[in-house]
Amino acid sequence: MIMADEVQGGAVVNTSPRPRMLVLGFPGEEDLVAELLQICPTSRHIDSLRQVRQAEWDILVTDEKLEEKKQYSGIIRAASHLCIVYRSPKANHYHTIEYAPGWKCAISSVPGVVSQEIRRMRNLPERIAILVHEKLEPVVMQRTTHRVFEWRKLPNSAGSLQPPEIVPFISTADNHPLAGKYARSDSSEAWLLPKDVPDLPSWVRAALAEWNGLAPERFPGVPDWSTREAWLTKEELRITSEIQKVESERLEYLNRAREIEADLQARLAEARESADRYERALLTAQSDELKEVVIQTLQEIGFTVLDADGSAASDDHLEDLHIMNPDSPGWVALGEVKGYSRGARTEGLTQFLRFNMRYTSKTGRSPDACWYIVNQFIRRDPSTRQRALHGKDEDVKAFGAANGLVIDTVQLFHLLRQVRDEVLTPRDARELLRNSSGRFIIQ
Repeated sequence: MIMADEVQGGAVVNTSPRPRMLVLGFPGEEDLVAELLQICPTSRHIDSLRQVRQAEWDILVTDEKLEEKKQYSGIIRAASHLCIVYRSPKANHYHTIEYAPGWKCAISSVPGVVSQEIRRMRNLPERIAILVHEKLEPVVMQRTTHRVFEWRKLPNSAGSLQPPEIVPFISTADNHPLAGKYARSDSSEAWLLPKDVPDLPSWVRAALAEWNGLAPERFPGVPDWSTREAWLTKEELRITSEIQKVESERLEYLNRAREIEADLQARLAEARESADRYERALLTAQSDELKEVVIQTLQEIGFTVLDADGSAASDDHLEDLHIMNPDSPGWVALGEVKGYSRGARTEGLTQFLRFNMRYTSKTGRSPDACWYIVNQFIRRDPSTRQRALHGKDEDVKAFGAANGLVIDTVQLFHLLRQVRDEVLTPRDARELLRNSSGRFIIQ
């Protein structure tokens, strides 16, 4: 007869192969769930943690918080031994991910953080670094408002323990994690991913590989010893060496490409700033700023330009510019520069009657040309602006008959471009302006 105290527990039978994965949530994403369930040898899709004995499982992939509350059955939390891959839910509200008794804050998913700039992390494990660079960066760089992961005080939390630190995989410029991880116990951790993370199964596979070093008995993978150099064949060593060389070259190229891109971006910023002060100011500026860039443009084309306002009395408004052509000694055009938030005005044409009389009285000769240089509709895209003095063709024609020329700064910008692109020589550009009348339009 066997006594009761002699009976001892034996081996557990019908155990399932590891790693064992639970998939919780992801409503309406049946294809994703099906793909996730193919990753591990033992997998199950559940609607509640109450459906399983958590001790039999190793990993939980979910888009739901790590605790469930029911009125009569209390709270059930994801067991501390479980490794977690958490993807933020599709909803745009605050979301508590995990709160453990005694914590003074919860680990939460918080929407609405604004950041155009993104910060990369150094020294990430290679698997994570590649996924961040190839999968995550292209997504987060497309948005300016983000859901981030952070500690958040709950209304009724009275604990004093600090939650585990969230280690970012990538963050905003202000160091708010956009993806990351935290330790749940000595042998488990949680990975936190944004709701729009591409290719979630690849992240799960990477997590399983990383967790082999954290808990090899639960995440066996390929045994570590089989990849050590001492146990590799000659062919494996040769191929491994080639792979390492390719990886080294790839990382070297990526680092070099980042440096080149950073240098190019800095140079582009300088070029943009310079163009905003000069070339594009032809299309955006008014008043003295516009006059200065018009002078600079005409001088670059090769004209000699005198700022006539500088020699006039403060209360005597004369034409802005005297423009001379070095190819035609004695040739002079009077120039008036105007900027308009709306369309150019014909009043600018009539001013030249006074300018001509004053110039003739002072010099004993008439000017050879009168140039009315206008920047109009300055808040519009230049490609959508109508031509200068649109609908005033008779006025423009009469102005042209008196050697007048209306020059839209859009046309002046194109003329400068053609000179720089060597479509026209500076001499050709000067002759084109000098021989034009009416409305200047460059072909």
